Amino acid sequence: MLRTFDTFLTLSSVYPISFDTNVMKRSVSIFFILYSSIVTCQDLTEPSILSASDDWGKEIIKFPIEWAPKLTLKGFEELRFAPFWSDPKSDQFWSLVMAWKVKASGKLTTKAIEDNFEAYFDGLMIPNHWATTFPKPSVVLVQNPERNVPHSLIGKLKLFDGFHTGQRITLNVQVEQHFCDTTHTSNIIFRLSPKYFEHAIWDELNNIVRKPTSCE
Repeated sequence: MLRTFDTFLTLSSVYPISFDTNVMKRSVSIFFILYSSIVTCQDLTEPSILSASDDWGKEIIKFPIEWAPKLTLKGFEELRFAPFWSDPKSDQFWSLVMAWKVKASGKLTTKAIEDNFEAYFDGLMIPNHWATTFPKPSVVLVQNPERNVPHSLIGKLKLFDGFHTGQRITLNVQVEQHFCDTTHTSNIIFRLSPKYFEHAIWDELNNIVRKPTSCE
């Protein structure tokens, strides 16, 4: 676009052109408005916490969330979905990584993580086309007995699957948390799958890692 405009100015100086001054002013104004819009769009970058392959679906959701009023955190989350996460016959069914970047004065307690995680899924399944009444989600997290691993918490999330099956399912959960002193935020990363931790899907989930820039 810039090259076209420069060419126009060059030709105009070599070959005098008769034109309406008001029309020219409007054209130049429109050009710079469009160019400014393009530059502004290029400068805007979508927030991101995780590094994952392109075939994993991505979604960004800002906190607080209208459909999860009991969730008390402010910030945003990044979701990365396994390619076949919606297929009940696949080993990737309901396998995903959730990363929260939220305002905090320190690391969140296990209780705070549990309460907000429950509140998130409580609102997520309302409404759905399977049922109007169904059990509320429940989550239990405990300290990981393994040492020298990123995920300090492990546990289970039981929820009504209002997306794919209309049944109550149990997901195994790994949680890791990193506090960012410079931005007073906490990065909380959840890895979820109905498969046991020994299953190969967890290698795929653990290949999705936190970016070095996640504290910026």
